[in-house]
Amino acid sequence: MRNGEPGMFIGLSTLRNGYMQMQWSRVQMFLVFNTVVLPIVFGTDQSEAVKLVISIVGVASHVLLLNAVLRANGWTNLIDRTLVQLENLDKESEDGVRVSFFSSADFQKARKSWFASRLVFGTIGIAVIVLWIEESIRHGLLFFMI
Repeated sequence: MRNGEPGMFIGLSTLRNGYMQMQWSRVQMFLVFNTVVLPIVFGTDQSEAVKLVISIVGVASHVLLLNAVLRANGWTNLIDRTLVQLENLDKESEDGVRVSFFSSADFQKARKSWFASRLVFGTIGIAVIVLWIEESIRHGLLFFMI
């Protein structure tokens, strides 16, 4: 790399790191919300109105959170592709690329693994959204039938 390209690489790597940190922060918000609220919905004698409101908030917050995660994942993929392009700029020169990280087969394999955290937590997130939808319907029916 030459000219301003090393600075671009550093900037994009830092931006990517920020997106990954935000992903983990979202997972933590997701876990805290469910840890606090699921016992209220399933294990207490709260009124059906309270459980309905909590369930609707659960659906809304999880849909918004999933949307944010998907958008951040799209940005991370874009940054990854750009970093690969920057790594490959000097491929044809006599010095060549000394270190390939984002363009390495190992990185791509780990990124696309079924055990990648974003896929595992995304699957869990979708299952919890379905649970919240089911609870919203159940408590809505119970609330309006009473």
